Amino acid sequence: MEGSSDGSSYNPPVKPPTELETLQKQHVEKTVKIQELKKQIEELKTKTVAKKGIMDERKEAFNRLSEKYNSLREEYNALLSEGSLEHRLI
Repeated sequence: MEGSSDGSSYNPPVKPPTELETLQKQHVEKTVKIQELKKQIEELKTKTVAKKGIMDERKEAFNRLSEKYNSLREEYNALLSEGSLEHRLI
């Protein structure tokens, strides 16, 4: 009995969590989830910016190649028409 009279061996019964404790736990879980989602959003923004830069470079390269192709096609067509004119004159 002495052990129980000093209160050190007293174990209160385990009570179910109160509504407040349950709500606090849910709040903490949701806050953690929000932080994870914010981190994912920032990572996606970073990736998107990097991809946009690459896409811009590719678009510029494509435009340069298109201009070069058009220039060469015009030159080819001009040479082709010159050749047909010379052939007609002969």
